[in-house]
Amino acid sequence: MCEESACLVPPLETSSQNGAAETRRRLLRLPFFCMPTSFGFPSGNGTVPQNGEALVGFHEDALSQAATGKAQLLLAAVLGLALAADCSEVTILGYLMPAAELHLCIGEHRKSWLVSITLLAMAGGSLAWGILGDHLGRRRALISALSVAALFSAVASVMPTYGTFMTARFCSGLGISGAFPLSFSYLAETCSRSTRARYAGILHSAWPLGAIFISVVSHATMPTDGAEIVQDNREHWSSWHRFLLLSIIPTISCIIGLMWASESPRYLLEASREVEALAVYQRLHRLNKTRTQYGLTELELPNRSAYRERSASPSRNIFNHGVVSFREAFQRVSSPMHFRTTLLLAALHFLSGFLYMGVSAFSASVLKHLKEDDYFLHRQHVRDTNYTGGHFNATVENVLFENVIFKNATFAHMNLIHVDFVNCTVDESEFINVKASVSFFTESLIKDNRFIDTDLTNRHFINCSLVNNTFLSLISDCIVDFDYNVFLDDLNDDTLAWAGFMFPALFFIGFVLETVPRPPVVIATFVLAGISAGGIFLVSTSAFIASTVDLLIKIFLMCAVNGLTMVVIEGYPCHLRCSAHGMMRCLFLIASLCAIPIYGMLVHTMLLFPAILTISLAVIAALLSTRIQDNSKVLL
Repeated sequence: MCEESACLVPPLETSSQNGAAETRRRLLRLPFFCMPTSFGFPSGNGTVPQNGEALVGFHEDALSQAATGKAQLLLAAVLGLALAADCSEVTILGYLMPAAELHLCIGEHRKSWLVSITLLAMAGGSLAWGILGDHLGRRRALISALSVAALFSAVASVMPTYGTFMTARFCSGLGISGAFPLSFSYLAETCSRSTRARYAGILHSAWPLGAIFISVVSHATMPTDGAEIVQDNREHWSSWHRFLLLSIIPTISCIIGLMWASESPRYLLEASREVEALAVYQRLHRLNKTRTQYGLTELELPNRSAYRERSASPSRNIFNHGVVSFREAFQRVSSPMHFRTTLLLAALHFLSGFLYMGVSAFSASVLKHLKEDDYFLHRQHVRDTNYTGGHFNATVENVLFENVIFKNATFAHMNLIHVDFVNCTVDESEFINVKASVSFFTESLIKDNRFIDTDLTNRHFINCSLVNNTFLSLISDCIVDFDYNVFLDDLNDDTLAWAGFMFPALFFIGFVLETVPRPPVVIATFVLAGISAGGIFLVSTSAFIASTVDLLIKIFLMCAVNGLTMVVIEGYPCHLRCSAHGMMRCLFLIASLCAIPIYGMLVHTMLLFPAILTISLAVIAALLSTRIQDNSKVLL
């Protein structure tokens, strides 16, 4: 079948012998792995080929008459909200973690699981929604996916325990993951061949806007100081619940916009709903306010024989039908016709995801260590001092008490932040309403003291002699030692930096891809990412250099992803396009999941290892990109 390959786009008018010869010449210029299984040449009597070439030709002609303008911009804006929501799903975790950690009593191990479960859900969801997009339609599947995301994001904001919160976040990730594989195919199939790269760039540039949105909402609603987070946590409906609800705004807005949008006309043709497709073309024509009258009518629609026969459901059992649909999608995408393309794109998406998330995790860890080193560099040391009858009622932060005696001292209504008591004596003293953050008593004598309404428990006393002490009304049963130094202001600055620069870069790359073939652009962006990775050797010198290297690598990698997205859209036929993109996005997210622990281990090694790893993978990706087939002239 000719529609099995998006590489084949012969003209509609092939009834003459000259047309047949031209079609044969075009086919012979295609690479072997893009050749269709059935060429669909006209017969000797000059009949028109009765396969997918008629649909793609009619679709491009219809879009040309409908023109490009307001309609495509509106659709790109609406779908951009879905991509912004996709970006915010992962970005929000950094802002949410401190408050959720305290409220839900989440330890270090559980915090890592929260990130992993989100990426795992998004990987599985990308695969499922991509396949559903080819069966149900782009618009219908996207509305369903976003509805699931909005519903469970709202549910997560009221979950009282770690388990229920994780479940809700998992379901939310399953829903929002449909944005990537569905939105790009949806928009590309509404744009003519000459403009689809430009609008794909405009659409992709909305992705980092999700991170900017989360940063702005967090700054407006969330406390940025650890002590304020602890105070805010006492409220039943604290700031992080409101923050989580407000983060749904892009998702809800996109659903509302899609209510007024039309289905992809190319999908409607593929689904043998040609009359509905014609109505969409006419609507595009009206929205673009083209002065000429729309010329296509039902008389110009392709013959019924041009439409691909869609197999009926093999079973009334929804589960069995789903399994069959998944199996068929995998079989078609990995068929001999698409095998080399699929294998190449799968490898490139895996490398892209591994590098992007790996560098992000590595940079975040390096920046955290640099800030901590700077913090402890200014630590105050108090040695061999005697505090008798002393009264402490202000926050004590970043202090080391060594060989210090506290006799009849009072610690009241205060915070101990990164305070260590080493080989100290605390005798006949009172601790009233004292909160401790990463503060410990080590090898000290604690005798005849009263602890009232504090969170000081046995875990805060390491190798100490506890004699005749009284503990009353502990204010917290949570064993998590919450760190008041959460650096949310720094996280805001870093997010605004990389997202602010990525937005124009992705916007611009769409116009580049409109004039330059796909392979050189993808190769160049991977090479630039590899060159930028050389800066990893210097990340330990300053936070500015670490942030800059992270920013450059992420921007170049995401530009490469934009080019690969166009290759996926143009490399597969309509009935496999979303399925293939969903599989590629799934591999991108699985690679991201694998990269986090690997790059996390490299933080504690010589900088040579993460630098060489990143440069090597970027070079491999650039070399593989030389094998990409340029299908920028292909009709969809």
